[in-house]
Amino acid sequence: MMNATIDFARLLLDSYRDKADREAGIERIRESVHRELRLNAELADEAAKVQAKQPDVARALLTQMPVETFEAVSAAGLPLTKILSSGWSLADDPPRTHRKRFENIRQVSELVERAYHRIRIQQIRNQVGQIKDPRSIGYLKVLLSEAAKATKPSE
Repeated sequence: MMNATIDFARLLLDSYRDKADREAGIERIRESVHRELRLNAELADEAAKVQAKQPDVARALLTQMPVETFEAVSAAGLPLTKILSSGWSLADDPPRTHRKRFENIRQVSELVERAYHRIRIQQIRNQVGQIKDPRSIGYLKVLLSEAAKATKPSE
């Protein structure tokens, strides 16, 4: 798994470094991040739906969330703030119950980074057997949904 992440990181870094292809490389990275976030948003939605009656299934869904693209971007040392440089604000309308947690996010890159960090926190909780309030999965669901919307490629 680590070798695949390193190979992917090299590919992303090579795409980013080549000035002639930089925009195409950045677009490729954005699309990869978006696809991963969209999948994770759907997994979080499914986990939230079954958590009350099937907590083991919910934990398994959350544990399986992929983070390879984000790890590859990080391993390559690519500047997320330049790749996802768009602004983001509360006007993009996260639900009221989680509004406070979004108040200090100003850039799409910050939103994406927080989403991936929350995925990893939830995965670590699952690994060590920590039972968390169902609201944390609700927050993860909203966070991933907002990040997926914010990274959607323009058509």
